[in-house]
Amino acid sequence: MINTFHSSYNPPPVPPRARYSKPQPVGNTSLVKFLSVMLLLLMILTFGGFLYLFQKLNVQLQGSYTEDMRSLQRLQDCADNKMGKDSMTECGELIEKYKAVIEKVSQANEKLSKLIGGPHFTGPAAHMTALNVLKDKTSDFLKTNRLLWDKEHSLLQDVRLIERDKLTIQNPGIYFVYSQVTFSKNSLSTSLKQSIRTVDPKIQGGKELLKSFCSLQSNLCTASMAGVIHLEKNQQLFVTVTNTSLVNRDSCNFGLFKLR
Repeated sequence: MINTFHSSYNPPPVPPRARYSKPQPVGNTSLVKFLSVMLLLLMILTFGGFLYLFQKLNVQLQGSYTEDMRSLQRLQDCADNKMGKDSMTECGELIEKYKAVIEKVSQANEKLSKLIGGPHFTGPAAHMTALNVLKDKTSDFLKTNRLLWDKEHSLLQDVRLIERDKLTIQNPGIYFVYSQVTFSKNSLSTSLKQSIRTVDPKIQGGKELLKSFCSLQSNLCTASMAGVIHLEKNQQLFVTVTNTSLVNRDSCNFGLFKLR
């Protein structure tokens, strides 16, 4: 007989045999657990290491900051004469230390300026403008043959102006020194002359470094000079002329800058 019965349902599953269990897929549960534990330990060690380094660096920075503040306080005490005569050696050492630091910072800034293409001249320099009549209320300009300079309208960089006439060198080295003086009146007794001099206790009026002359053929004449000179620390330079009453103050300049 032909079975013509059809159904869309699947046949029921075959009942399991006695003592039979479904085989489990082969896995790596132990290896996964081991790797998980190792990863956790690695994360803990990494975090702990960063925390330790942070704390150590923080302690070092705090110690360095405290030491710097103490040094600055001692330096301030030196300036205020609070450390006594017995501590003058320590004051000198502190001053030399901070001078060395400032010089290194200056050199680093100069190198950085060169790298970025900006202006990189940061050495000692000066460009002085003569004191005009309105500011020279005491007429000191006419009492001496030295030219006086207007500090407010001049350039001073790591160079000091003493008594309005002398430039004092702070950093020794080789300098380019120049001066220009314009005369508006002639002298009947002597030639029109300017000179750059340096203070020398052995020579009255100082030692002459450079000099120049001019002849007044019309209303004005200008005497200019320049030279390369080795200058020592605390050495003082000034400009003298034949007679300050013959000078046109609007056209007088004096300057220098360090070459190396």
